[in-house]
Amino acid sequence: MSSLNAVVIDPRTESRVNAELKAVIQVKEGDGKSWKEVADVSTVSRNGAGFSLSRGCSVGRLITIVMPMPRELRAYDEDKELYPVMGIVQYCNEGMVGNKKVFHVGAGFVGKNIPKSFTEDPMQNYRITGMSKEGLWEITESGTKFQNRKNPRYWISLPVTISLIQKENKSITREDTVTRNVGAGGVSIASSLNASVGDKVKFACKGLDFYAIGVVRNTKSGETPTVHLEFLDDEFPIEKVIRMQAAA
Repeated sequence: MSSLNAVVIDPRTESRVNAELKAVIQVKEGDGKSWKEVADVSTVSRNGAGFSLSRGCSVGRLITIVMPMPRELRAYDEDKELYPVMGIVQYCNEGMVGNKKVFHVGAGFVGKNIPKSFTEDPMQNYRITGMSKEGLWEITESGTKFQNRKNPRYWISLPVTISLIQKENKSITREDTVTRNVGAGGVSIASSLNASVGDKVKFACKGLDFYAIGVVRNTKSGETPTVHLEFLDDEFPIEKVIRMQAAA
C-alpha cells in the first residue's frame, strides 16, 4: 500500500518522493580512520533518508551523505548535481536480506555545515533539539552515548489519526497527522492539538490496522509541535514496520 511507504516526512509539506537513489555514506571512526560505502536509498524526504549498509553505525553519531537529491526536496544547493548533507543516525537495526546481513539505517538531515565539535571529535554523540525553518533537524552535543531503549524507536512517518478526549466538556477533537517516530510502547506525533500531559488520546493507524488509547507523556511546542504518547493496553505492530523497511 503506497500510503504506508516508510518515508520520513516534513509534516509541514508532506512532500515525498518514491525513487531509486544511491548515496555515498561516510562514517568517521577514532584515530583518523573512516569508512565509506555506496548505499541504496530506500526512503527520502527533505529532512531524512533511510538506507541499508553492510556495517552498523552508532545512534546519535553524525555521518556524511552525498547523493543526487531530488531538487524539490533540497534545503540548499538546488542547482548542483550532488547534495552533500550531514546526517544524525536515528536508528540502526540489524536484519537479513536473503542470506546477507545488513543494517537498516535512518538518518535525519542537519545540513551541510560540519559542527566544530565533530571536527575535533568525530566520535561525539548528538541529540535532536528541534527543527530549523528550512526543515532540517537542529542538534546539540550529547554528554553520554545513546542508550538503547527497552523498546527501540523507529524514525518513520506514517499517516495516523488522533482524537483528544475531553471529558470536561464531553467532546473529542480529531486531527489527521503523521508520526515522527514509533516504538512498541508509544509514538511521537507531529500535532497541533491542545493536549496536556496526562490527557488520553484515541490513536488510529488505519493502514496497519492498529487502534489504541494512549496517554500524553510529553508535549513540545515550536515550529513543529510534537506530542509523545504512551499506549495503555496495546503495543504498536513494530514487526510490520520492520518488514516495510526491509522491503523498501
